[in-house]
Amino acid sequence: MQTLGWILLIGGILLATGLLGPILGVIFAILALPLALVLGVIALPVAIVVGVLGLVLGLIGALVGGVFSLLGFLLHWALPIAVIVLGIWLLTRGRDTRKLLRS
Repeated sequence: MQTLGWILLIGGILLATGLLGPILGVIFAILALPLALVLGVIALPVAIVVGVLGLVLGLIGALVGGVFSLLGFLLHWALPIAVIVLGIWLLTRGRDTRKLLRS
């Protein structure tokens, strides 16, 4: 109990003087080095896979976007033109164009 008392006394003094933060920071940094190395070894392949997956999904998204933009262009311009041409063809197919030219 006496050791715990000394630890608490020294910790209280360091806390009151503002020195506890940097000391704990150094201690935690030293303790975190092995953990950081292990996490780095684990995270590097994951980062590579996520990066490649992002590139592949980006490429697929660009292709799908290109197809839909082409479809939108066709619906905006080609569909009305096709409807007009079909309407003109339906209106004129029953008539003989030679009769129209003679009159």
